[in-house]
Amino acid sequence: MSIEINRIVKLFEDLQNGDCWIGNNFKETLHGITAAKAAATDPVGGNSIWQLTNHIIYWRTTVVNRLTGSDNPPPFKDFLLPAELSDAGWKQTLHDFEAAYHLLRTALHTIKDEQLDKPTVRKDQTFYQLIMGCLQHDAYHLGQMMLLKK
Repeated sequence: MSIEINRIVKLFEDLQNGDCWIGNNFKETLHGITAAKAAATDPVGGNSIWQLTNHIIYWRTTVVNRLTGSDNPPPFKDFLLPAELSDAGWKQTLHDFEAAYHLLRTALHTIKDEQLDKPTVRKDQTFYQLIMGCLQHDAYHLGQMMLLKK
């Protein structure tokens, strides 16, 4: 039984759509955002909610690759903002975001607690560092999204 992995999976579940330790989750934050709002950037610069959503998809895919023994980057761009900013495109991004979460969750369930301190395909990075780094990364960008949504 992987007690620690189950705890980590629960943290990701809460961050995605549960009772998150930071008081909000991705589902609540992304709910009701239109394509126009998702594509808008902060007046002083930075990325849009759409770009941040795609960035999280990119990095969750990277983490899944590393958890499953590959160091190959995802076959799509990081921080992507599509050329066509339509409601259908935004809905597809939200679908892809949810799919990336489920792929990550599935990959996490393949890891045993005994592997957490072992190196990933990146010899200078343990499974624990990779997984917890992803959780911290996602929480950071959730905060950015919350600010952009205001």
